[in-house]
Amino acid sequence: MKRYIKNMLLASAAVMTLCGLSACIDETVPTDEATPATIKTDSKSLSYLANSLPSFLTTWNTYNSGDYTQDWGYPCQMYMRDLLCADFPQSDNSFNYWDYIEDGSSLRYAYYYTFYYYYVFIKNANGVISVGKDAVDGGNEAAKKYLGQGYGYRAMLYLDLERLFEYKKTGVSYLDKQADSIGCMGITIPIVTEKTTKVELKNNPCAPFYTMNRFIMTDLNRAEENLAGYNREHKAFMDQSVIYGLKTRLWLDMATRFEKNPADLQKQIEAENADDGYDNLGISSALECYQKAAYYAQQAIGAGNYTPLTEEQWSDPDQGFNTANNSWMLGTLINSKEQINELFWYTFLGYMASEADWGMCTPTYRAYRCISKGLYDKIGTGDWRRPSWINPGDAGKTTVPAGYKTKVTGEKWSTLPAYANLKFRSGSGNLTDLTVGLIASLPIMRVEEMYFDYFECIAHTQGVAAAAQELEKWVNQYRYKDGSYKCTATNMNDFIDALMVQRRIELWGEGLVFFDYKRLNLPVIRKYAGSNYASTMQLNSYAGYVAPWMNYIISEYERNHNAAVVIGPNTSGAITP
Repeated sequence: MKRYIKNMLLASAAVMTLCGLSACIDETVPTDEATPATIKTDSKSLSYLANSLPSFLTTWNTYNSGDYTQDWGYPCQMYMRDLLCADFPQSDNSFNYWDYIEDGSSLRYAYYYTFYYYYVFIKNANGVISVGKDAVDGGNEAAKKYLGQGYGYRAMLYLDLERLFEYKKTGVSYLDKQADSIGCMGITIPIVTEKTTKVELKNNPCAPFYTMNRFIMTDLNRAEENLAGYNREHKAFMDQSVIYGLKTRLWLDMATRFEKNPADLQKQIEAENADDGYDNLGISSALECYQKAAYYAQQAIGAGNYTPLTEEQWSDPDQGFNTANNSWMLGTLINSKEQINELFWYTFLGYMASEADWGMCTPTYRAYRCISKGLYDKIGTGDWRRPSWINPGDAGKTTVPAGYKTKVTGEKWSTLPAYANLKFRSGSGNLTDLTVGLIASLPIMRVEEMYFDYFECIAHTQGVAAAAQELEKWVNQYRYKDGSYKCTATNMNDFIDALMVQRRIELWGEGLVFFDYKRLNLPVIRKYAGSNYASTMQLNSYAGYVAPWMNYIISEYERNHNAAVVIGPNTSGAITP
């Protein structure tokens, strides 16, 4: 299986070598339906162009390789990020298309796809910005909402890339020494905008973190301004509340960084007023970053009138985590079978829908994605999220045990393994017809994330006791039936531990806790008594450092087209079971 996947990705990398990322990015806008000249007076053309951004979230076969196993859009990136954490084992690894990532043996191949996918997505955002700005400058006020989409999406993509590709210390001596010697500490990825020329693409250095932070914030500020008063048609478009959510993510990331590394704060301050056209951050301490993150988390919650999911919404067999609701701030939009991958189950639900009769989660393949035993054991018995995964004592029974909300028969239930997830449901609850079951959306940002960010900020601005009280109150109000949850943390480390347990349960499978692990230098622990990870994947990283495999690296092929790029150490095999 590893050989097959690596060969496929090597072929994909060869495609990148032939065309070069710079050549791919050079094509900025569709020319068949929208040109700058028509967009100045025709908002329908700009609408067509702006729709390319939500559409690219679920684009598949971006490599044109003919094999879509790991080429199915932004949800694929989310899925990959959870693979690198501690709570996403597969029930049986006979048909594991991702084993080379999970066991850390051949990581760089997956990172190539990530780099390529994101920059092609950025190309689309740059196209929207280029023609949108031209339209707004030409007097087309209606174009502002589309220009705001371009800036918002570009900011989200670069924020992801910064956090994925920046090398952070791993505690593995030879890796960290190598990273330091080649100069990849503190740098991120190259910035490509709508103004970047082909000549500049060929010698485009990786931006230092302090420049990237200001660049992303500038895009977010412009998005916020252009989206003022905008009411979106669906949640695959951004509005101001989503921009506030992205600002929360950015400010919290900077707050954690500057608190842990005061020297980085000084570099950020020294970068203010640089002659690069980017906005100043206007901060002088990590505390101010926490305060701003708390402010924008509250703004995000309030601006969209969002509320946390109820038990009924969460566990709905027909619409659970496949249909936008009052908790979702941003999500994908799949509403027709034409949008579905033509190989069908190479999609998010093809890998995740445990109840379906199609896809990888069947008795034929037994590739069920499960929660880790370590995390499942931390879910309180009063927590109504607990039946989102199958209790080991209930697995194999010939009748569906009480407490689970599912449409499967007892016969089908008997085939489901322990810890298998019931969180992500088939579209419309259809378990037999995949052309219906795969018509389903996926959340990218939910309001629950904003609450957790806010609680972390409170711990740093108002004290651990206040944060623990707020977390306890929220969990008992929104997630526990019996009010039995207690947060007994009295120091910051214990509070972060408690908060991360709730984040890991709440956001399981949504591709977000990766960023928390890397931001907070948390160890990934998969080897422990009773672990349900395969022995080859029981990797434990070092406490106080970032797991090596969480440092994505730029493809060496990119250097053929961009001489200035810095390629970090290959972390494959750095830690073994």
